[in-house]
Amino acid sequence: MPDFVFDDQGVEQQDSNDRAQGPGDSGPSGDEGRPSALHRWGVVVFVVVLLAGGLAGLGVYAQHWKRGVWVREVIISGNTLLQDSELLGFAGGLVDRNMESVDSAALERRFIAHPYIRAASVGKEMNGIIRVQVDERRPFARIVSEWMPGIIDTEGYVLPWRELPATAPPLIDVSGVRVRKSGAKAPVKVDPEEFAVLQSFLDALYGTEYARLMVRKITFIDGNKTYFTASGSPIRFLVGNDGNYKEKLKKFEIFWQKVVARKGFDAYDSVDLRFHERVFAREQNE
Repeated sequence: MPDFVFDDQGVEQQDSNDRAQGPGDSGPSGDEGRPSALHRWGVVVFVVVLLAGGLAGLGVYAQHWKRGVWVREVIISGNTLLQDSELLGFAGGLVDRNMESVDSAALERRFIAHPYIRAASVGKEMNGIIRVQVDERRPFARIVSEWMPGIIDTEGYVLPWRELPATAPPLIDVSGVRVRKSGAKAPVKVDPEEFAVLQSFLDALYGTEYARLMVRKITFIDGNKTYFTASGSPIRFLVGNDGNYKEKLKKFEIFWQKVVARKGFDAYDSVDLRFHERVFAREQNE
């Protein structure tokens, strides 16, 4: 008869292992105590579906809102040169129309057709308001010409002449400048080379202490003979087209204070400022 041996040491070892695992552990891997990957993905899918449903609901609501809202007011903003009353004419016929029937892109094109408007954006609001934000062109100089008076903007475009509001900055008069038109419907622009000269001259002028208060007009002449005149004086101050206007305007300020103020505003026919550190003055009747 075979002998049977009861190994109580193995039982004690098993009990020790069970106590070490603790009541929360189901086995070596502990998979039963963790949320399953399937459960986590289910939550993610639920949230995505919920968000998609919400967005779809908002889209449906927006469509119903557009069909049920009528335009009650058009508001213009961003304009400082143009009056609201003038610009509202470009939005004529919109009040009491269904909001959904208003073509925002077409309305923007209406406003951009105005020569003094560079860009426009249209927004529709839930309370029946259409808000038009305009970006006006910025006047830079004024063309003095019998055949084509106009306003030059900061990009070199020639805008139709119009009286600007008192709040607009004063403009320098310009004559003799060449203009170009690239097509039948294309806007008119100042010759690029002459516009670069004008920009350089005005940048230097606005950085001076006294000259910016006196210079009133610049006249473009071929052959590097461009000149300017000052307020109350017929003297032509030659500055040319070759730059270095900061130095030339400084010489003008010194000559005006030391010579013109003493001899008179009409004592000279012209003063040539084009040469480095030298000034050539030509008296009247020479």
